[in-house]
Amino acid sequence: MIDMQEWTPGDDPMLALLPSEPPWGFQRLPREEQAWRGRAFLIALVMTDNEAFAWNLALTRDPVTGENNRLDVLHTKDEVIVQGLRDLAAMKAQRG
Repeated sequence: MIDMQEWTPGDDPMLALLPSEPPWGFQRLPREEQAWRGRAFLIALVMTDNEAFAWNLALTRDPVTGENNRLDVLHTKDEVIVQGLRDLAAMKAQRG
């Protein structure tokens, strides 16, 4: 039997913005990798408003795409991601 512990965002406030139950493949990653892949998810979510697509992009196994995602995250400030999430929420609220 596998002892599964409930995933937590730890001390990273950006990971706290993820859905409460991220995919198992994400939960198993080292915390450092969770940090950039979680941010890649949030960036993709802001751009597409599609959670399944955003997780697929963030958790890609393709090394080139993964490295591109990591570099995108490296050059995107957390404040920009947070503002994008706010803007997305506002657009959804306007649509009703």
